[in-house]
Amino acid sequence: MQLLTPLALTLAALAIPIILLYMLKLRRKQVSVSSTFLWQKLLREQQANAPWQKLKRNLLLILQLIILAALVFALARPALQVPVVASGSVIVLLDASASMNATDVNPTRFESGRDSVLDLINGLSPASSLTLILVAEKPQTLIAAETDKPLLRQALDNAQATQGVADWKSAFALAAGAGNNSTIVIVSDGGLPESGLPSLPGEVRFIPIGESQNNIAITALALRPAQTSPQLFAEISNYDSTDRNVLLSIYFNDQLIDARQLSLSANSHGSLTIDNLSNASGIYKATITIPNSLNSLNPPNSQSSLNSLDSLPLDNTAFAVFQASTSRRVLLVSKGNLFLEQLLASLPGIQPFRALPAADGTIQIPNDPFDLYIFDGIIPPELPNANLLLVNPLSNPFFEVGGVYNEFQNMQVNQHALTNFVDWSAVHILQAKLVETPPWAETLIESDAGPLVFAGETNGQRVAALTFDLKESDLPLQIAYPILFSNLINYLAPPSAFDATQSLTPGESLSILPQSNVDRIVVASPSNQAYTLSLDQPTFTQTDELGYYAVNFISGDSNHVEYFAVNLFDENESNIQPRETIQIGRATIAPTVSQQIGQRELWTWLAALALLVLMIEWQVFHRRAFPSPFGRGLG
Repeated sequence: MQLLTPLALTLAALAIPIILLYMLKLRRKQVSVSSTFLWQKLLREQQANAPWQKLKRNLLLILQLIILAALVFALARPALQVPVVASGSVIVLLDASASMNATDVNPTRFESGRDSVLDLINGLSPASSLTLILVAEKPQTLIAAETDKPLLRQALDNAQATQGVADWKSAFALAAGAGNNSTIVIVSDGGLPESGLPSLPGEVRFIPIGESQNNIAITALALRPAQTSPQLFAEISNYDSTDRNVLLSIYFNDQLIDARQLSLSANSHGSLTIDNLSNASGIYKATITIPNSLNSLNPPNSQSSLNSLDSLPLDNTAFAVFQASTSRRVLLVSKGNLFLEQLLASLPGIQPFRALPAADGTIQIPNDPFDLYIFDGIIPPELPNANLLLVNPLSNPFFEVGGVYNEFQNMQVNQHALTNFVDWSAVHILQAKLVETPPWAETLIESDAGPLVFAGETNGQRVAALTFDLKESDLPLQIAYPILFSNLINYLAPPSAFDATQSLTPGESLSILPQSNVDRIVVASPSNQAYTLSLDQPTFTQTDELGYYAVNFISGDSNHVEYFAVNLFDENESNIQPRETIQIGRATIAPTVSQQIGQRELWTWLAALALLVLMIEWQVFHRRAFPSPFGRGLG
């Protein structure tokens, strides 16, 4: 043991005045007496009036000296040398992802990880500093390069686990920027990507959290349209090392419509499809619980049944939203394009209209509103303030169009949601127009000479463009034609204000495209928190909770509601088996043992001892000052 502030021991000299106070005798006042019979008593009192007396045993004196000793040693800050994971400049990455909510360690993995960080803080030497980074969907630095342990503990207390995934690459970027010569400590259950993480400066150490892989999860829940009614697809994954039986219950608007018992082998997946569902809009909920035969004390849908199924209840429930299709009005402005006319007539949920130029070439656009305007080789003097698809365009307010080119080298399809399942390998184009992709747009398909298809959003308008004439290519003869245009039209004129059929992951943003007559947009979260969105940029980002959200489109006295779901469909989070090692760059990091020497201070215990003895001293003093009115007991 060592003393961090040994000069505080000089305060022990305060014991001298305390002892002297107990050696002093009370000086009494001299008085005259009226009788000589009292001289003898007066002489005895004068003899007892000496300034000092022999120090006697006194309980109050002993207690006060103990209090003084405890306080003096507390101020001297005695500390024990203990083994710690790291010392000096330390950066801690504390995993706050969904898997850290697992209850295989009491009370949760996150609380266990918090305790490990607290031990690290308590063991820091006075010359050490610590930076705490919370690793979540959006990693954040809770406290940076701090040496004050109370502040570090306060920052640690403010850390909370989330229900989403962890962005480890961004967290590594924060750690790399926090210091080059620091020791980086990762506190996690090991749910890091197995590859793709960059190397970190300094020494990396790993504190593993978790004990069990006991978890069964709903890993997929999706709706798809069929010939007469939608179909529901569900996938259940057993990440446990033993075979399990579960009860899958399906609800539609809180009404039970199906329940099936599934037998899942260890580390396997099971799926099922449910047909003949309602065509009405609504919310489907799937839950997995212990079957009644195994859990007769708990109803199948009780919270206790959900919690007793496995160690991670977060992925035992999932939601899917079905939005009944509505007809979208699309206006085609063209000199005549049979390919586009046939395509629009064949797409479901599309109500096509056509506008032809007059004999003098003027364009008369109807005053009725449309969800999407398609201009084929024509640009009117004034474009409508709506979503646009420009085919073989001329120069317009959104971008400039140059000359033409007919050399197409290295045509490629970029990875994007709008190019899903688009095969461009068999497409041939005679010529295309030179266009530079606007800064607000993303290039979907391109060649060495420039973009062929691009799309984006600017000032609340969604705009897509094909820089070539469909009649000067064989695209309409390829399978890529209906797929590409279906993706573009669903993006430019979605069936609703957003695609409700797509489940979001926690933290993922949702772009909302409201109708022009909407005055206000209010989103209600699963915990009934309300968020008001700006109509200029109606993007919702507060998707940290699992469950379904209600989007209220308020127009005057009317309120139209649409829903979307946020689910935890992530194998890295649902597979809660603790990892024995993690991969950082090319290095494999094994669990760290405490090798360095740190210091654990004892002043808090000494201060608590001083407070306890002070309470005892107060009790003893009052018992002496105010004796019991009942006198002493018999005995």
